[in-house]
Amino acid sequence: MKQFFVLIAACMLAITTSFAQDAGDDFAEYGVGLAISPFGPSLNLTYNVDAKNSISAGFGFSPEVSAPDALLPDWDTPGGFSATGTSSWMGVFWRHRPLENDNFGVNLGMAAGQIENTLTAGIPFHAGEDPHTYQVSYTENPVMYFGLSYGLKPVKGLQVGVDVGVLSTGGASVEYTGHAEEMEEHEEEIELEIEDIRDNFAWTMLPNIQIGVSYGF
Repeated sequence: MKQFFVLIAACMLAITTSFAQDAGDDFAEYGVGLAISPFGPSLNLTYNVDAKNSISAGFGFSPEVSAPDALLPDWDTPGGFSATGTSSWMGVFWRHRPLENDNFGVNLGMAAGQIENTLTAGIPFHAGEDPHTYQVSYTENPVMYFGLSYGLKPVKGLQVGVDVGVLSTGGASVEYTGHAEEMEEHEEEIELEIEDIRDNFAWTMLPNIQIGVSYGF
């Protein structure tokens, strides 16, 4: 979690100069944009109701990618786990700009989709064997999103923005997917590792940082 907030600070600093460049004061009724987040790239289609309110539809996915070790938690299990994941989702979001500075916004939304993670143990049960694995799946729908944004003003031209928030889920299922014959022999160890995964990885509230570009017209 600590590494996540460091990443947020670094990204905010990196794009601050972009926000200083205004695309003009011409109101844009529509916007089309691309964004990147921990849940993969996404296409975003926006309708600006007025200068203070926008409605967006987002469509995102991620092929199987490996999570950087720096973003993984401190595991209780010796050796820890490595992680790969995939995702696919779509959602509808409302952005409200309550301040005179239209760069600042509050985002509320609802999304549906799935997130599939595979965790591989750093130390196998027996030397020389392939490490055992666990499947961590978020499939309960819909889920809610709350975030704070800066940038992506409802004006014509190219805009840059960042959104920091949390995805509220119903939690993830955690299943042992290693060799079936190991389940009985290492039942207690498997239960402890599943508990470790639930406590340190399979959160109900998932942090998010999204960086995007959009063209208003």
